[in-house]
Amino acid sequence: MQSQKKYIPNELLIAIGILIFELAYFTFLSNWLNQWFVFRAHLPTLVIFSGMFAGLAVSYYEYRGIGPQEGIVRRGTNGLEIALTFDDGPNPEYTNEILDVLKKKQVKAAFFMVGKHVEKYPEVAKRVFNEGHDIGNHTYSHRDLVSATRKTIIKEIDQTDKAMMRVLGIKTKLFRPPRGMFSNSVRKLIIEMGYTIILWTDSAKDWRGSTPKTIVRRVTRHIKSGGVILFHDSGSLIRSEGADRGNTVAALPLVIDEIRRKGYKIVALSQMLNELDHIEEERFIEVLLPPSAAAGQEI
Repeated sequence: MQSQKKYIPNELLIAIGILIFELAYFTFLSNWLNQWFVFRAHLPTLVIFSGMFAGLAVSYYEYRGIGPQEGIVRRGTNGLEIALTFDDGPNPEYTNEILDVLKKKQVKAAFFMVGKHVEKYPEVAKRVFNEGHDIGNHTYSHRDLVSATRKTIIKEIDQTDKAMMRVLGIKTKLFRPPRGMFSNSVRKLIIEMGYTIILWTDSAKDWRGSTPKTIVRRVTRHIKSGGVILFHDSGSLIRSEGADRGNTVAALPLVIDEIRRKGYKIVALSQMLNELDHIEEERFIEVLLPPSAAAGQEI
């Protein structure tokens, strides 16, 4: 495997550059200029700097978390394994195209599904399951959980459970909160409901509408052992679906090839989780067979 280069986020470099500029400017010129003029002249820069700082704070929260982390998984072991995950589907166009790529490349992934999309596109959801991919709960309507009441959160998760049970005959124990946002009380509730919360080490940020080349470059330069990579097969910046994920589809085979070229193995998320010492669950999808057959079998 190739040695990994230390990566410094672009936001951090920009913030440091602005800070140095501002310190130098105020140090050498503030005595020569009217203070109010200096403040007005630098207000836009200070706003930009504040925005960069906020971006760094959000990035830290996204990849490392703040507060208790019990019940949350962001990465696997230090083995040379990578797991691919997809949020917000299923979608009749992009999910099917992604499944075609995964089948051709002989890769198993995890799909965190929105409940109302499972109901709307049942055949696509069935294909995901029938082709052996892991499935997780991503709420029913992709609503923010931080501001939601306990009753609403339970309803969002239970409605998705019921949709998956009707369409697929399964109950998943994997959960990912929309946009990866949650509070400590939300975390506790989800764990109480029997779920393992799955986040990620690397986001393709394909929701930005980035080109395939940009997606490939971003994902592959952040690869690390035990990495969990986030893509989207549906969704939208504001709504639960409607965005173009064609660039994700185009980038995916290139990402897979580059991951393998770097010496990593792509494994199913459930396989990666079972290798973690602190995860007690051995089976993450309970298959409920038809009433005429024995129920409760697990795979």
